[in-house]
Amino acid sequence: MRIIVTGANGFAGREVVIAALRRGHDVLAVGGSKAVVVPGLLRSITMDLCDIAAVQTLMLEEFPQAVINCAALATIDGCDREPAKAEALNIDLPRRLAQLSFHVGAKCIHLSTDMVFDGETGRYANTASPSPLHLYGRTKAAGEVEVLKYGREHAAVIRTTLLNGNSGTGDRGLHERLFKDWAAGKQTPLFTDEIRQPVSLSNLADAAVELCERPNLSGVYHWAGLEPLSRYDMGVKVAEHFGLDPEKLIRAAQRSDVPQLGPRPRDLSLQLHPLAGKLRTPAQPFADQLNELRIPRGTETWYEQATGRKVVRLLEKGIDF
Repeated sequence: MRIIVTGANGFAGREVVIAALRRGHDVLAVGGSKAVVVPGLLRSITMDLCDIAAVQTLMLEEFPQAVINCAALATIDGCDREPAKAEALNIDLPRRLAQLSFHVGAKCIHLSTDMVFDGETGRYANTASPSPLHLYGRTKAAGEVEVLKYGREHAAVIRTTLLNGNSGTGDRGLHERLFKDWAAGKQTPLFTDEIRQPVSLSNLADAAVELCERPNLSGVYHWAGLEPLSRYDMGVKVAEHFGLDPEKLIRAAQRSDVPQLGPRPRDLSLQLHPLAGKLRTPAQPFADQLNELRIPRGTETWYEQATGRKVVRLLEKGIDF
């Protein structure tokens, strides 16, 4: 299958490229500022994805069989700082990709977020109505509407959550951000009253690519790990997994302790039905996700001193050379 992956140099996008290649697909990776380099990838380009005319030219020249859109302005602060860019990447781009996918007969998979909900109830079904608290959530919710309106039966939206995995830069994953603090000698405050349902990066990528392969699956779906956890519980489990003492590294906190953060959803746990019953890719418990994690780059010396364990790392194409 010929698949275009947009946002391919992002945290999720790069892993989607790897998953698509692993499953035997012909992949064109579209990055923003720099080309994507991963083992086995033969075609990679850079493009300003806010340039809708360029996106149209690409789609009509390539005539893909599927598009997986991982591009987004994906932080609350980023959207507040650059609202026009947020609208371009989170609404306009998905709309046009869905329109063009329908035109060329391609499946369109669009990654969205649990942040489209306000977190008041938790255990959100895929049929629950969005109620975002901030611009990021509002633009992502609007992007979902555009994809499903113009993509019709060829489109699927995957709402997902905190990404748990190893990034090329060593600072994007859930555990990587913790290690960065710990290596700098900081005790990390983590909320006990903010619930998320972290997902393995590689597991999400496999689910997205499998959706491309399943023409009978369309609409809005949820994909995450199996367990809702507080941010504090996640941190404790990460520390214990790597043989570290969570009492020294983590401090329990509440959202009310940091009022300058503004409104934050309390409980964004998700129901994975019906997608979990339709895919061959299984949702993972948090313990299985931890087994995929590596010591982040730049923290090896600190970790060896803290634990007495030697860190051995293999070089990776596109990251180390």
